[in-house]
Amino acid sequence: MAHQTAQELSDRLFETFLAPLVLGGDVVPGKPFGGKSALAMSDAQAPANTDSLSQVTLARVHVARRLTPIDTLSPTPSATEWALAAMLHDLLQATHPGFNVAFRRSGPARIVKVVHQTLSRLEAPATVGEALSRHTWLARMFELTRTDKTVRWWTGHATFRGTEPPSRLLAWPKVRRVSQVEVQRKLMDLPEADSAVAAPLFTNAIYNFLRKTPLTDLATLTRAAPAFEWTPENLAFTSGFGGRTLALRALAHLPEPAVDAALGAATKALLEHKAMQASLVAIDVLRDRVLMRVSQGLGATADPLGFDPNQADAAFALCAGAMAANQCIMQIGLAKKDEHAIAQHLQAVIDSPTAKEVQALLVS
Repeated sequence: MAHQTAQELSDRLFETFLAPLVLGGDVVPGKPFGGKSALAMSDAQAPANTDSLSQVTLARVHVARRLTPIDTLSPTPSATEWALAAMLHDLLQATHPGFNVAFRRSGPARIVKVVHQTLSRLEAPATVGEALSRHTWLARMFELTRTDKTVRWWTGHATFRGTEPPSRLLAWPKVRRVSQVEVQRKLMDLPEADSAVAAPLFTNAIYNFLRKTPLTDLATLTRAAPAFEWTPENLAFTSGFGGRTLALRALAHLPEPAVDAALGAATKALLEHKAMQASLVAIDVLRDRVLMRVSQGLGATADPLGFDPNQADAAFALCAGAMAANQCIMQIGLAKKDEHAIAQHLQAVIDSPTAKEVQALLVS
């Protein structure tokens, strides 16, 4: 096969993987790109398919506008965005069942190793705008799904992972007693017991991938795996007002109890490891989240925080946020009656036993 140019590689990646990832179509993983080709795509121009590129750009603007009023985005992926897309493609391909045969079983481990090496050469986003741009390409990564079909007939059965069964197996369904069962496997379910790549290896690779797109990391923190953790990258992103604002808006689209639980577990881990500077950034996020919910719930009869001491991780997040919020409500410039109402909501949380646990970790 002739050596492909950076433009040919990027066009293949865009058409078969990146565009359908953004638009919600069928991705068609092909030959792994590898680190060298992924990094070489920085020399590529805009994708050749201008119609598809226009649709993708509109879809990305829609993603961005859920978080901030923005009308334009650069239509062409940056060098890092090309590389990230290629590495996600290769991770997906590493789970391909075709690797789990003699003489090919070492392939997935090599692919994942190259992904780790390539990711280590990519920088975290330097600006809020750069983080937002990466997110608009990758926001739907956890929606990636493979359809597996198991066909049974009178003398046997066969499973087809991500491919269609041949028509001959479906012929004469009544005579041959043919039945078909479909199973949808999402991204983190692709490594099975007999998969070509081990689940822990795959999960660790996705974790490292998310570190390079911290807004996506935060916007999907209710995922089952990899469990959300505070990292240097997402802490740097949320340490400034702009990044924290986008993060809070992204979290507002997710179920509140699940967000509270994920943030609580991650922040408690920081405090237990005595990472105090990092903890202060995390608690700022919890503080602003609590203040936003309490302010929006003023006048309502129900508890706007939904505090439940039996939900340990969620309660931890709300207590840490409420304690920080209580120290700054007088600086916000609210009317006295609103300030008093907010203080009452916060006090009910601050008086809980969980708050004492937070305080103990803060002073230890």
